[in-house]
Amino acid sequence: MLLSNVLINLEEKKKLNFKKFNPDIKGMHCDSRKISKNFIFVAAKGENNDGHKYIGDAIKKGAIFIVIEKKELEKNLKEKKINFIYTKNSKFFLSRIVANFYVNQPNYISAVTGTNGKTSVAFIANEIWKNCNIKSAFIGTLGLISEKYKKKLELTTENSVEIYKILSILYKKKINNICCEASSHGLDQYRLDGIKLDVAAFTNISQDHFDYHGNFKNYFNSKMRLFLKILKKNGIAIINSDLPETKKILNLCKKSRIKTFTYGYNSTDLKLITYYEQNNSQKIIINYKNKIFSYTIPMIGNFQVYNSLCAICLVYFSGIPIVKCLKAIQNISQIPGRLENIRIPKKMKKKISIFIDYAHTPDALKKSLQTLKKNSFKLSIVFGCGGDRDKKKRPLMGKIANSLADKIYITDDNPRYESAKKIRKEIISHCPKAIEIKSRYLAIKTAINNCEEGENLLIAGKGHEDYQIIGKKIYKFSDKDTVLKLLKNI
Repeated sequence: MLLSNVLINLEEKKKLNFKKFNPDIKGMHCDSRKISKNFIFVAAKGENNDGHKYIGDAIKKGAIFIVIEKKELEKNLKEKKINFIYTKNSKFFLSRIVANFYVNQPNYISAVTGTNGKTSVAFIANEIWKNCNIKSAFIGTLGLISEKYKKKLELTTENSVEIYKILSILYKKKINNICCEASSHGLDQYRLDGIKLDVAAFTNISQDHFDYHGNFKNYFNSKMRLFLKILKKNGIAIINSDLPETKKILNLCKKSRIKTFTYGYNSTDLKLITYYEQNNSQKIIINYKNKIFSYTIPMIGNFQVYNSLCAICLVYFSGIPIVKCLKAIQNISQIPGRLENIRIPKKMKKKISIFIDYAHTPDALKKSLQTLKKNSFKLSIVFGCGGDRDKKKRPLMGKIANSLADKIYITDDNPRYESAKKIRKEIISHCPKAIEIKSRYLAIKTAINNCEEGENLLIAGKGHEDYQIIGKKIYKFSDKDTVLKLLKNI
């Protein structure tokens, strides 16, 4: 694609003379390691690194055009006769040129944001489509997943280049119903800008990522970008009606003339009437357009009731009748690492239940513990907190565990570059009855061995993850695989 077309509809385009320079562009990236011949290199300032340092590397690799957001570099680039353009925001610029380059996108794209529930909503939506024999995919924490095409991803919301590549591939494969997870980092860094977003959903919001955003206001505003800046003008915002922030969210949408649709107890659209547990499932009764409907989901936890309602809304607006959605949702698969019930071998003498959960925020941990405490003689938990992340939530999570669990084992999560001992200490400061076990493997083993008849054990924080990050090294480690191996040897 010619550079003039890659830069179409961009204000910065006016600075260039395409009669003198208008090469055929083969791709673009903000990572110099992924640059090839005739690529555009977009130099952007990141949290821990600055892409402007790698302009020379990008040129050596074949970059034919450079985008900068540091004006002081202009003189040097002119002297070296390097073709470039200046923009005030490189990340936003990248999302716009990628959107111009990868023109084709699936017919129906939805996205879900919120502190918790993003993965569950996207997974359930994809399962409903699948059970309706409709080609679909979801993009998020579990990777790119469709019926015949799976790929691991590095981030919940990948950088804009990777996202648009994925959407282009899905379009070519005629997979036209998509649900994406929209993380606060991804939204703040413009990774989804330019996507033709039909429907956006808001699950909930509580403390997370304050190390990055600084405070709740910034965190909330980053989430709202999905609705106020990215959602199509005629798109639909799906909002949880039962949040403390619901009124504020709806007012912001109203000011921007965005259509809204709510779900929950206080909803006038998809109204939750009641729900109750049946073994390891839940029956949910709703009111839609003055008609009463019921459906069952093979999951426990009131948060999964809300996640199922949100997913139904996303699929409904893709053109699937509500009755068909409710029928399809009853046969969905178990969500990996989301209060996932591990099957206990029949030979095991003690009747216990073990659950793997991704809960790594205070709110998520509280909800998971409350759910398991309802039907448990005793409740144990194994968890830790990640390093180089929101430190303020550590004592909060310790306090929650201390108030709800009978036995607590504090261990390592992904300490990264922080002192694992220090992280454990910060959790235990508000969790005096906890047992500290450095090795996650030993902590899980000890917890299982100490379980009594009728006890529930929650292993939280890592869920579906199959690795552990300690310093520079990434070790293979899966909570689920560890549990299965330990149970096998009992």
